[in-house]
Amino acid sequence: MKLTFAFSPCPNDTFMFEPIVNNRIDTEGLEFEIVLQDVETLNKAAFDHKHDITKLSFNAFTQMTNWYQLLNSGSALGSNCGPLLVATKPLTKQEIEKAIIGIPGKNTTANFLLSFAYPSVKNKKELVFSEIEAQILNGEIDAGVIIHENRFTYQDKGLIKIKDLGEYWENKTKTPIPLGGIVVSRAFNEGLKSKIDRVVQRSVAYAIAHPESGWDYITCNAQEMDKNVMKSHINLYVNQYSANIGNEGRASIDYLFEHHPNVNNSNITKPLFVPKENKRLTPEYWSSRYKEEQTGWDVGTITTPLKAYVDQLKDKSIKILIPGAGNSHEAEYLHGKGFTNVYVCDISQEPLVNLKNRCPSFPSEHLIKGDFFELEGQFDLILEQTFFCALNPNLRKKYADKMYRILNANGKLAGLLFDFQFDKQGPPFGGCQEDYEKLFTNKNFVIQLMEPSYNSIQPRAGMEIFFILKKGK
Repeated sequence: MKLTFAFSPCPNDTFMFEPIVNNRIDTEGLEFEIVLQDVETLNKAAFDHKHDITKLSFNAFTQMTNWYQLLNSGSALGSNCGPLLVATKPLTKQEIEKAIIGIPGKNTTANFLLSFAYPSVKNKKELVFSEIEAQILNGEIDAGVIIHENRFTYQDKGLIKIKDLGEYWENKTKTPIPLGGIVVSRAFNEGLKSKIDRVVQRSVAYAIAHPESGWDYITCNAQEMDKNVMKSHINLYVNQYSANIGNEGRASIDYLFEHHPNVNNSNITKPLFVPKENKRLTPEYWSSRYKEEQTGWDVGTITTPLKAYVDQLKDKSIKILIPGAGNSHEAEYLHGKGFTNVYVCDISQEPLVNLKNRCPSFPSEHLIKGDFFELEGQFDLILEQTFFCALNPNLRKKYADKMYRILNANGKLAGLLFDFQFDKQGPPFGGCQEDYEKLFTNKNFVIQLMEPSYNSIQPRAGMEIFFILKKGK
């Protein structure tokens, strides 16, 4: 089946969907005709129901719920990533209200956020987003709302920021900035919509796991060709909400609908989102994630916080366990550093095979396929990377009990936990430091360290806690 899939040429979109374009993932038999257009052109096309799947400003989506439904992945939301109101000189509120202001389209969320901050502004001029800066500099408009790559380059052109419209939204609503999402035609049956949702989620997960794979495609479509600018753009707009919009992202969309001046909620078609499939976290489920390369948690190397911790370990004979190891880049790193007693455990065979293929000298007898909760043996150190967040929260007490039992006297459990609440349907499943402290101290662990991670990788910055727990008596 061939479907039209329309998105913008901006680096965040081309980054997320390049795996679909170049067939890097399983598309479950779906074929896509790709259409690249700026977001306001896409908004206008959506009013004519032109594309099967399309990028859409959330502002425009408020008027199209009867025709389109949001996917759970591929969205652009976040913090400190909203549109900016810029000009060549400072402007007072009164001057702004009387100014001619360039906007990247009346249907864009940028236009809505301008009205949200300055409801009295009436004199707006619709422009292609890439033309706004030039018209300010030429004196054709007094100020403009810039989006996308221009956010990173406006100062180089002699423009100054009047207001961060996204920051204003965040301060007022206490929710992420809702910029744009990927929607699918409601005319499709539920099975097809779920399939499309899976494929898009798989594409985003692959892109995050293989961040260098799509650079040729990203570069040839970007307006701003500087690689550092493109990377900044991607790091800003591709985040946890892109992988899975989650409850906090949904709350932002709900707020937009409830407070939008042009929305009559009695006319809204619900549900707004394609329902998420409820999958049991079985060995088959995890095996399918590896086979489909839907492994957004895998960054392809040991992460910086764990590397820093491992690098300060002196005794290379200690018995180390990495549970729920996944592709276990941590085990590979430890093995390469001369640690001789490293074990990995995973419920799925695929990641263990992947580790052995990458590192043939890793002892086969140290690769344990099985349920962590049925694991036997004692260990001096257990490293936690993404196992805890993959477990249903109702297993957390059992997790703490099991860790305590399989650690040797004075043994340690160390690693990373998310300091963030994800979608409750997970995985991943999030949490907060207060809950972690209560969980582990109730199980007789001594907390030697539990604090925000200062050296997390960029996609997880500000979202992780590094901890070291010692087995108590």
